[in-house]
Amino acid sequence: MAKFSVVVRLKPSEKVANCTLQLSSVSAVPVSVMGKTNSQGAVELDTKSLPDGGYVLAVIAVNTDSGAVGPATANTAVPPDRIFRPMTADVVLTTGAVTSIAVRAGRFFSGTARVVPKAPVAIAMQPVWIRSPNHSGRSGKMIDMIIVHHTGGPLIGPAINTFLSSSEETSAHYLIDTDGEVLKMVPDNRAAHHAGAANWSGLKKLNENTIGIEIVNATGSYPFAQYSALLSLLAELRRVYPSILSRNIVGHSDIATKNEILGRKSSDPGLEFEWRRLEAENLGLIRLIGPIQGDVYGQYFQNFPADDLRQGDNDKKRLLGGKTRTAAFKNNPVREVQDDLKRIGYHVGTPDGDYGLKTRRAVEMFQEHFFAGGRGHKKPDGRLDNTTAFILRSVALNSPP
Repeated sequence: MAKFSVVVRLKPSEKVANCTLQLSSVSAVPVSVMGKTNSQGAVELDTKSLPDGGYVLAVIAVNTDSGAVGPATANTAVPPDRIFRPMTADVVLTTGAVTSIAVRAGRFFSGTARVVPKAPVAIAMQPVWIRSPNHSGRSGKMIDMIIVHHTGGPLIGPAINTFLSSSEETSAHYLIDTDGEVLKMVPDNRAAHHAGAANWSGLKKLNENTIGIEIVNATGSYPFAQYSALLSLLAELRRVYPSILSRNIVGHSDIATKNEILGRKSSDPGLEFEWRRLEAENLGLIRLIGPIQGDVYGQYFQNFPADDLRQGDNDKKRLLGGKTRTAAFKNNPVREVQDDLKRIGYHVGTPDGDYGLKTRRAVEMFQEHFFAGGRGHKKPDGRLDNTTAFILRSVALNSPP
């Protein structure tokens, strides 16, 4: 007899019940044995009479999906609790015992299998869907925005547990593991609880019109596999939901507020995230290609190229760069900065020409976005210097009013 134990790969404490295992010969003489796992994910196959040699093991859960994880995943009226990729493995039997097992490579990763001395053969099936209880209706709103997050931890397991906990009340539609594998936890037609208090382009209840994507990352560079998976997922989401504008693919730090002030989720997805990989595919906030007029923001930087605009500045008081300026400026520099931030989507309150805390935090979150991935010339500080000013204007000019 050959014993097998089948668990959920990303949640190994959870057993896979009613999973079919079929062991078939690869020789000219067809031989096959079959069994189903019990509530503990265990099954025994009667292999004692099978000849030594090679076999193929098919492992098929009750609910399977062999395609890419995306909008079509769990797209049913009442999705099951779990959906797995089917697995095929090459097995060697010796005197009825499994002495070797190797999962066959396919289009997508299907899990792992290994022989454990004096224990059942350990099989861990790759889930594509684990249903979170934390979601709500979209209030009739269409999906027109995507928010990119990071988990803040190095492993996917704690994030899954958080999204499964009804007491936590948080979730995301998709999780991207460090190996690039994607897991879905909330149907697209439901609102995941991922944005929290937020504001973008004047909208506040952003859970209702957005897709939330969490990338497993605590600190350091994001692996190439994660970018590859993210870009594929974004392309499919935009294909299925053409209402998602490219410029409405932003980070959690771009939108999250506390007391109507940005910065609640600073560093999410963080300064290690390479937005330029998305921009290369025309996704996200894109700078206008070409020269920008030198008189941006009331010619302030034309007059003071080495200075910056900062919190406390005020157009009406002619307090700019922390000093009272007597020079005659064209228009109002601070108000122009606020108008450009608002045009892009950042929350600054009501543009009033006063460089207050809301404006400083908006500039800082803009810097986090465009200084990320090693392309920043300074630490994000909420002060608008010459370089930040020209990036801001170029993005604003590429953002339809």
